[in-house]
Amino acid sequence: MNPSPPDNDDLESPPGTEVSDQPADELEDDGLAPEAGGRRPSLLSLLLLLAGAVWIIVALIKISGRSDEAVPPLAVGESAGASELPDLDDTPEPAPAEPDTDPQQAPQEPNSSETGPVSDRGEDASEPETPANQRGPPAGSLLVGKRWPQDYTAPEVVEYTIKRGGSMKVVANLYKIFHHEIESLNPGVGLERELPASTKITVYRHNPAQASESIDYAGAGSVIGAMPMVDGPGRVLKHIPWKGWATRTTVATLDLVLREWARRYPDRQPILVGNMSARNGGKLKPHSSHQSGRDADLSYPQIWDGKEELNWRKMNAQNLDCELTWALLELLRETGAMEVVFIDSKLQKLLYDHAIANQRYTKAELAKWMEYPRSPGSGSPLIQHHRGHEDHIHIRFKCTAAEARCKSR
Repeated sequence: MNPSPPDNDDLESPPGTEVSDQPADELEDDGLAPEAGGRRPSLLSLLLLLAGAVWIIVALIKISGRSDEAVPPLAVGESAGASELPDLDDTPEPAPAEPDTDPQQAPQEPNSSETGPVSDRGEDASEPETPANQRGPPAGSLLVGKRWPQDYTAPEVVEYTIKRGGSMKVVANLYKIFHHEIESLNPGVGLERELPASTKITVYRHNPAQASESIDYAGAGSVIGAMPMVDGPGRVLKHIPWKGWATRTTVATLDLVLREWARRYPDRQPILVGNMSARNGGKLKPHSSHQSGRDADLSYPQIWDGKEELNWRKMNAQNLDCELTWALLELLRETGAMEVVFIDSKLQKLLYDHAIANQRYTKAELAKWMEYPRSPGSGSPLIQHHRGHEDHIHIRFKCTAAEARCKSR
């Protein structure tokens, strides 16, 4: 027994389709071939079928005939809201953009550091860094652009300022100048006349006809054409005037160094200037050197409160300002004029440890600076040990090319 067909109410129609309540055999002919056992197709149905077949054949022919044709270019504005596109046939293929490059900027020449070999030293690897102990004067220094010794010029005249009153004769005795010489330098001034404080007395005037030279070794020599050390910024002259003579090159170089010290450290302590040489050189007690006009004693920069009198003191870990002392040594080296610097080995150790702790220099660089940690007499670094230099730095300038009789050990 065949089951009964379901009622129309149980049939689910696709969304948007209306279900007819007419019997199936009363539905309007849709023009398609009838099912088996249905009515014969009408002439109209056949014509429609034939027309559809012809349309399909024509469409297939058109599609196959256009398959090799180029796709027409997309016209601007074919679709609403479409953005303008370039004509692909007329636009060259763009080069790949550089990363982080502004397309509005003109292309620039590549940086040499970018095209060179890759290094693990960082951004500055394109040019090897000059070792710290070989760098020249920093920008703004009074030493910039100066070649030693030709560009170091000494004053033409040196004057002494009377501090509390006195006579020109006393000034002559201080400098060990003959009385007739100081009278010729100060015409009209009585030799023994009492002069008030702040009176300036000329003690030296340059004679272009006389050369200024260091003769022989610093420990067994003499000097001709010497001049006295000049006062000025960055210093306090702590020597007896007659022990403060030197060659013109020595005075010119030390004067410029101390002026630069005052420029770099205007609020820090001045440097004390001690013994140099006698007017004609030779033995200068208590020193075994200081004989040829190329030596000078300078104070160590101290840990100083600015109130106590600044004077010579034996240095140690408690009162040596290692940072400022390094600054002074570097300034001296920048001149290119240093032959040797004498510093006690115990103080060399303090300076060495400070440089390592603060990454100021490497051990290899310090080996060129000083003897420590090697024993005294090892090699020929700039800084060497010599007993008796715990309270002052002893500097010695090189012989110049013009000093044919000057000698260095």
